[in-house]
Amino acid sequence: MGKGDGCELPATAVVWLTDDPQPGIVLVEFADVHGRPHQLVGKSAYFGGDLRPTSTYPRLTSIECTIDDVIDDIATVSTRWLDGGPDDVPFLFDVRLDILGPVTTG
Repeated sequence: MGKGDGCELPATAVVWLTDDPQPGIVLVEFADVHGRPHQLVGKSAYFGGDLRPTSTYPRLTSIECTIDDVIDDIATVSTRWLDGGPDDVPFLFDVRLDILGPVTTG
């Protein structure tokens, strides 16, 4: 995988937060290459796997990302679906390239 490729970043769905708005909101966590924890909150459909209000949490999931850059074995990835701030700046994370998987269609 290389720059511009879509990928899936492994993460953990920690808790189902609410059913409203549909399809429901979950809290997801992962750590970057430096060991810093990150939390994302979004609709369950934004994440991989079968996330439902009745699922057992925590459970494995994934975050669909785009590889923005690769230097040695570190990839800078950005979320495709989550931007922030007044200029819609994407969230960027440095992660190990070897943990990323190809985008799966479900």
